[in-house]
Amino acid sequence: MMNYRILIQLLIVWLLPLLAFPQDDLSQKPYRDLTHESRVFGHPKSYRLYLPQGYENSAKRYPVVYFFHGWGGRHSMDDNAKLEYAMLKRLVDKYDLIMVMWDGNIDGKEPRPYNVGNHEDVKFSVQMKDYFPELVSYIDQTYRTLTDRNHRGIIGFSMGGFMSLFLSGKYPDQVCAGVSIMGSPEFFVGSPENHTLYPVRYTFKNLQDVDFRIHTSDTDILYNLNEEVKYGAAWEGKPVESETFPGGHRVDNAGETIIFEKALKFVADSFKKVHQAPERWSHYDLYPSFRLWGYSVESNKQQPGFIFLKNVDKTGFGGYTRQWLPDGPPLAIAPLKVTTAPIYAPNKTYQVVTYSATTGKIVFSEKTSNSTGQVAVELDAKGSEVGIFNKTDAPNWVCLDYKINGKSRFLTAGSTNKLALRLFNRGGEKMGAQPVRVVIRSADGAVVLQDSVVQAKPVASEHILSLSPFLIACSKKPPLHSEPSSIKLKVAIYTGNQVFTDEISVPVRYDVPVFSELKVDDGLVIRDKSKGTGNANGVVNPGEKIMLYAGKNRLRLYPEDPWVREEWADEMIPARWPDGFTQQSVIQISPDCPDGHEIECLASYETKTFNPIERKVTWGKVKFTVRRK
Repeated sequence: MMNYRILIQLLIVWLLPLLAFPQDDLSQKPYRDLTHESRVFGHPKSYRLYLPQGYENSAKRYPVVYFFHGWGGRHSMDDNAKLEYAMLKRLVDKYDLIMVMWDGNIDGKEPRPYNVGNHEDVKFSVQMKDYFPELVSYIDQTYRTLTDRNHRGIIGFSMGGFMSLFLSGKYPDQVCAGVSIMGSPEFFVGSPENHTLYPVRYTFKNLQDVDFRIHTSDTDILYNLNEEVKYGAAWEGKPVESETFPGGHRVDNAGETIIFEKALKFVADSFKKVHQAPERWSHYDLYPSFRLWGYSVESNKQQPGFIFLKNVDKTGFGGYTRQWLPDGPPLAIAPLKVTTAPIYAPNKTYQVVTYSATTGKIVFSEKTSNSTGQVAVELDAKGSEVGIFNKTDAPNWVCLDYKINGKSRFLTAGSTNKLALRLFNRGGEKMGAQPVRVVIRSADGAVVLQDSVVQAKPVASEHILSLSPFLIACSKKPPLHSEPSSIKLKVAIYTGNQVFTDEISVPVRYDVPVFSELKVDDGLVIRDKSKGTGNANGVVNPGEKIMLYAGKNRLRLYPEDPWVREEWADEMIPARWPDGFTQQSVIQISPDCPDGHEIECLASYETKTFNPIERKVTWGKVKFTVRRK
């Protein structure tokens, strides 16, 4: 008869691998469907887990890939993706990693995940930006993972592709690689009472430190919209690997894992690299408070829009807000409270120089770092630059602002422009009077820099340097789709043996004809419903909010007139799917606008094909007169 002690030992040996995991059905499936308690959701959340061969019999730690499903999908199914779930285990074994498929469903009663989409789709207070770190923390505590960002990546399909772009950009300090497979290009994100359109094509600054790949198909409904996304990456100067496949809106053909493997291999190859924290970074965030790379930002923002930290490094940073991207007006909110990463000497007093766009003035002060080496500052939310330095530090130059032909922010196509650039020194005054040589370059072949080099001699104590104008000719044509229409100018600043680099984004006033059949919605219903407010007589009067139409097309305006304030409006033009938002303008005419004042500005409108979805943009100018009677 077998000794009971031996029997117990054999049972323990047999049960140990099973006890290492939360209990499931213990079937022979190549994955496990499990749950964990979610603080964010307030109830258990499901996930599908793939473990590599040999996991149970080793002490090794593994990198993790998270997969985000699409619309109508869950952690265990996605009919549109056509995934071969059992076959994916071979890839997990081949690349020796853990894969977690999350459940993005907010409410089991409806198929739409992630709490993103059009206005009516943003229904819940639950935010996936809060759930992702929670899930990561749970996985890292429960399984033998490599817990640094160098060994964590995301792959997403369709709506999950949008989430891979959004969350990789939200948390570049936690993710080193991402893939969007037939991803959606933009959605409103946030809460029902406060949500912001997140257009991926304008947010690649958030992804500068993340390896990224985009899968498209030229027969996919979203193909043209993803071409806009790729244009946005190129415009931002972000290298993105991309590939176009046959087959339409899916991951793979039935019975295959060829395309999924390309995505997985891209992430696995990124795991082999060393991803250093960036020396300088910039970031857009739509939430009022956030943390990144050890910095924290607090604000009283309670409306749609973005907080933008620019050129963040040890010498300082810029702080800006935008009602929309890429060039919306600033938010009217209280100052931003920024606490730096612990990168300074503890309990030491530093010199601080701050420029405020509201006042146009520079303020000098002193700040003492805390015991961990952090410095806390407040910034004007309408636009600020701050420098943190020692008195003996050398200068550190960044671009402050610019004017075209002395008054405009638009580069005029078809003519030679004078661009006057101002620099800001966020460093010390040591050798601050050294001559500065500034060189501007553009990768856009339609931009000719007739005078691309300017030299100046700063006054060390002033911290702002106004340069003589650069001469720039522009023959750029308006884009035919909704890819970025502005130009990027790269700026190199040479002083002594130092070189500083920065950039400016300059919108273009295109050489286009005036729109005919201009109609004024000042409360007057022109199509479906009115978006303007006024006396509904179809004439522009002071104090009214108006929307302009070219025929039946609602216009996006690009005004610079001092008597005009632009507000956001949007529309979902019908298509096969509700993807690709159309931005329009409601403009507020100042109550003090003089009678007979003429306003002229660039304008555009969008049309959209049904399937595949293609946004086509028509450009023109509008001219109208403000009448008091």
